[in-house]
Amino acid sequence: MKLIHLSDIHLTENGRKIWETNTFAHFQKAIQRIKELSGIDGIVISGDLSDDGSLWTYKYIDQAFAKIGIPTFCCPENHDNLREFYQGYKPLFCKIKETFELCGWTFIMLNSAMIGMSRGSINPEKLSQHIQQSIGPVAIILHHPPIEQKGWLNRKLLDNRDIFNDIIQHCTNVRLVLYGHTHYHTDSIINGIVYSSAPSIGFAFNPNLPKFEIASGEEGFNVIETKDDSITITTVKLL
Repeated sequence: MKLIHLSDIHLTENGRKIWETNTFAHFQKAIQRIKELSGIDGIVISGDLSDDGSLWTYKYIDQAFAKIGIPTFCCPENHDNLREFYQGYKPLFCKIKETFELCGWTFIMLNSAMIGMSRGSINPEKLSQHIQQSIGPVAIILHHPPIEQKGWLNRKLLDNRDIFNDIIQHCTNVRLVLYGHTHYHTDSIINGIVYSSAPSIGFAFNPNLPKFEIASGEEGFNVIETKDDSITITTVKLL
C-alpha cells in the first residue's frame, strides 16, 4: 500500500492569510506535489482542513482532491466547523467515514475534537468496537497526539491518551497510528505500533524554535508505504 497522510491545511475563505502565511498557496503546492507522485492508493487527512470553518474552504478542498481522483478520506477537528462539515456542505468526492478498507487494511478515523477546546478526546467504547470488527492490519487516524511530543509541542494533547494506548496496545492487529495538530513531523515505534504525525500543509512549527514561531519551509505531507511487515514513511516538503 502507498498512502498519503496530510494534516492541518488551515484553509481560509478566499485564501485569506493567517499567521502572516498564505495557506492557500501552500495547499495548491501540496496538490501539485501529489499529482507528481505515482502509485498512490489513497489519501487520508487528519483534521483541520479549514481554519475558519467556512463553506468556501470545504468546497475548494473537495474539488481540488476530486481533480486528482485518488480516494480521499478525512475527519474534522478543532478548527473545523463540525456542523458545516457534517450537515452543511456534502462533499462530492472526499469521504467522511468512521471506518473504511484499503489494500487489505482497515482504517479507523476518530473525531477527537472537543467543542471550544484545542485539546482532544476520543470515545473508547467506539474505538474498541471498531477494532473488534476489523479484518487484517489496522491503521487509526485522529488529530490530537496520543503520545508525548517534543519540547513546547507537548501541549494540548489527547486527554484520554492513556486509555487510547491501553486499548490499542492490547490489540495485535493495530499497526499504525496517524495524527496531526502539532504541525511537525515525528515518528515513534511503541511495542511494534508505528506512531506518525504529518507536517502541516498550512504552516509548520518546530520544537527547537520559540513557541508558535513559524518554521517556514518545513510544510509538507508524508508518504507511507507498507510491504509485508515493514512500514516506511517519507516526508515530502512543499518547496
